[in-house]
Amino acid sequence: MSRIGLNLYTVRRAAADDFEATIRQVAALGYEGVELFDLHGHEPARVAGWLQELGLVAVARHARLETIESELAELVAEAQLLGWRRVVVSWVDPAELDTSTLARIATAARLVAEAGLELGYHNHDAEVEQGFLDRLPQGVFLELDAGWAWYAGVDPVSLLGRGPLVHIKDFRVRGSHSFCPVGDGAVGFERIVPAAVAVGVEWLLVEQDESDGSEIEAARRSLAAVITMLGEVA
Repeated sequence: MSRIGLNLYTVRRAAADDFEATIRQVAALGYEGVELFDLHGHEPARVAGWLQELGLVAVARHARLETIESELAELVAEAQLLGWRRVVVSWVDPAELDTSTLARIATAARLVAEAGLELGYHNHDAEVEQGFLDRLPQGVFLELDAGWAWYAGVDPVSLLGRGPLVHIKDFRVRGSHSFCPVGDGAVGFERIVPAAVAVGVEWLLVEQDESDGSEIEAARRSLAAVITMLGEVA
């Protein structure tokens, strides 16, 4: 059965104020793992201690492509301490979804693999609209953002099976950045979550880019919804 994690970009404002307290709140909600994007000035060893104490898995690490290129040694050292083995390209400017960027990703994938890690690519809507995902280099897994795929007008289920991690992100309506807790929107995760489980997705990673109120409360509501969806699969 797929496990449920939280991409910490969801709670980035709370994390910037007090990263340790936020990690503890996320664990208390019942999430099994977290996907990191920033350590907010803390040493990796310290963050690793929190995660170990709380029983949270460091599922993966988001980073910009230029960061992977210029700071790979630091990322590898972080991975060794925190235990993650997948680093994911978090975002590429839609104007740069070209052959040059594909070549850079291919080079990064080779260097990441030589370091004993895996490289993934997290999509937004532009990659779906431009067919960029079909041109990803061999050895790069897709971290499907099901919400952005739906936003781009594609059935997310059709893109499953290309990687072990899936972002669970909901929108109230297509065509507007109307982010909302999972289950409150129109993406249709009641159908997507069982399909993800069926193809062997390891982690369902909740992500909400913006929250109207409390980030933690939004994360709680999303978790409750995904747990219900997984229960229906079981």
